[in-house]
Amino acid sequence: MNYGNTNKQKFNLPTFLALCSVSVFLVSCSSTSGRTEASRDIVYPQHWQSIKSQISDDAQSSDNWITTFNDPQLIALVEQAIKQNRLLKTQKITMKLAEQKALVSGASRLPALTLNQGNSRRKNVSDDVAQYTSSADVDLELSLEVDIWGKLSDQQNQATLNFAAAKSTYEHQKTTLIAQVASAWFDVISAQELLNLYQERAKNLTNNLEMIQASYRLGLNDALDVYLTQNDVSQESARVAQQQQVLSVAKRQLELLIGEYPDGNFTSNVALPVLNQEVLIGAPAQLLTKRHDILTSWYQLLALDAGLAVSHKQRFPKISLFASTGDSSDELQHLLDGSSLAWSLIGNLTLPLFDGGRLASLEKQARLEVEQQEQYYLNDLYQAFADVENNIANSKALKERYQHLTLASQNALTAEKLSFDQYMRGLVSYTTVLESQRRAFDAQNSLIQLTNQLLQNRISLFVSLGGSPVSQSEESNNTSTIVANNQQVNQ
Repeated sequence: MNYGNTNKQKFNLPTFLALCSVSVFLVSCSSTSGRTEASRDIVYPQHWQSIKSQISDDAQSSDNWITTFNDPQLIALVEQAIKQNRLLKTQKITMKLAEQKALVSGASRLPALTLNQGNSRRKNVSDDVAQYTSSADVDLELSLEVDIWGKLSDQQNQATLNFAAAKSTYEHQKTTLIAQVASAWFDVISAQELLNLYQERAKNLTNNLEMIQASYRLGLNDALDVYLTQNDVSQESARVAQQQQVLSVAKRQLELLIGEYPDGNFTSNVALPVLNQEVLIGAPAQLLTKRHDILTSWYQLLALDAGLAVSHKQRFPKISLFASTGDSSDELQHLLDGSSLAWSLIGNLTLPLFDGGRLASLEKQARLEVEQQEQYYLNDLYQAFADVENNIANSKALKERYQHLTLASQNALTAEKLSFDQYMRGLVSYTTVLESQRRAFDAQNSLIQLTNQLLQNRISLFVSLGGSPVSQSEESNNTSTIVANNQQVNQ
């Protein structure tokens, strides 16, 4: 149903006001939010259940946590990965696309001004006489949709929230990438240390074999001792070859993350760091603003809720204003030569009367999408709580194991040396030497792996707490402020 207002027809004002009044009544009687109390009043503990004692004052903060490992080479690798990682670049493009969509949505609330200029030449034939006519025209058109119900505002809000979600997704992927680089870096160091251990053990076994063979030639040892030692040397050489392949795979994984060709030629000459400080654990409520994946889920929920408001307001009248002015002439140079300009002013009101329930169904669909995303958000949030609790508990168990294993490794190395000295003096059998060597090797092997597990747990704990791995940018600070404000407004 369209109503035009030009210089030839008066606008039907009573009918327009009646339709507006009905629409306002309908809007006021309808709820345009699909969120429930579950996401408005989230219940979470005041402190973490896995923390039973007070954390020391010198605990490390979860902000800029990549520097807490005191490894300049790791920091350089992280900077390279941020610049060169292909997947992170892809997500950054996605974020920029969402930004442009938000700009487009904001432009829809502003008037659109269009300038049209045309020229034409026509040939008319009458009684075998050809006549040629030329015309030129110029028009300036202004159009505006009146946002009386706030639909355009909701559309802009939805696009802005989608952009905020894309930014949070980018920040989350950057955090994940940095965590992956750190994890891969420590895997490379761990694999290198294990390779060094296996090579050193193979060298020691080879030296032992030479001494045992010399003693056998003198009749001091049995042939069985020679064969047992030769077997150990062969097994350890095979383990060295296997560990070399493991190290190559770990290097290639790291090279992929930092954007280099995975040739496996990456070199490292540092040792695994030993963690001596605790991590400063904040309150559970901080996850709502520090975890970028939680922020993404929250923004997506708010965006869908804004989309529900748009779907709801699609069922009400659309008011548009059109204004145009222009001139026409038989010659282009005569346009706008001072003659009176033609103009028109039109107001359109469009109200959907019957659509077979399509708009109502779209609104119901939008409401269901909000309810679905709300459950996703709550699941993500409580999974984040569980991640922190598990990492805290795992950290305590790993530290306790590390203390016991360090002592066991020291004792095993001392026993290995004593047993071989006693064997060479004929005090113990070679079986005792083999057993002591096995225990020493297992203890050293386990200690290297456990040290790496502690580092991996520390990385996972930092990520689960939502700390920024590098210096937090102003953009990230703005994002956290936006979500905090949105939570206050929407709750």
